[in-house]
Amino acid sequence: MNYPMHPELKTGRKFPDFQLPDQDGTVQQLSKLLRGFPGVLIFSRGYFCPKDRRQATNYVQYLQPELRVNYCKMITVSVDNKMHTVETREALGADWPFLMDTDRKLLYELEMVDKTDPVHGDIYIPYSFVLDRDRTIYKIYNGWWFAGRPTVEEIRMDFRALLSRRPDWIYQGEHKK
Repeated sequence: MNYPMHPELKTGRKFPDFQLPDQDGTVQQLSKLLRGFPGVLIFSRGYFCPKDRRQATNYVQYLQPELRVNYCKMITVSVDNKMHTVETREALGADWPFLMDTDRKLLYELEMVDKTDPVHGDIYIPYSFVLDRDRTIYKIYNGWWFAGRPTVEEIRMDFRALLSRRPDWIYQGEHKK
């Protein structure tokens, strides 16, 4: 099976600076959510998917506390409506933004359409993109199979690699003798 996406979505290219409403209905822009730091952009199949819930549960348990202190961001996007988005986020105990593409406009623009679900309609192929601070795509994970989704350790290592590119990665303050 071929898992499509827009041909411009490749490592080294910038991810589009889209806008979508979050779980509270506030329109968010990708670049403003990243605020100049790396992030992982997770495209979710939806509230009904046990693989998505397992992936997010791992991130809540192991990455969420670290995200509060390492400046990196996590963002989830799905076609879920507001009720499902809020319920999913609250049930997980997640505190990162969950963005809603209910009209599926971004889904079709990114050409990441999974048409195999007769119950839920067109949904996202579960890609995860690790983005540098300027939205440059560092890595792409295809999560159709659960083993293809980024693990907690892979995200940590990706964030470390991206943060180490910063000029202030190594403290270079004056030392007293």
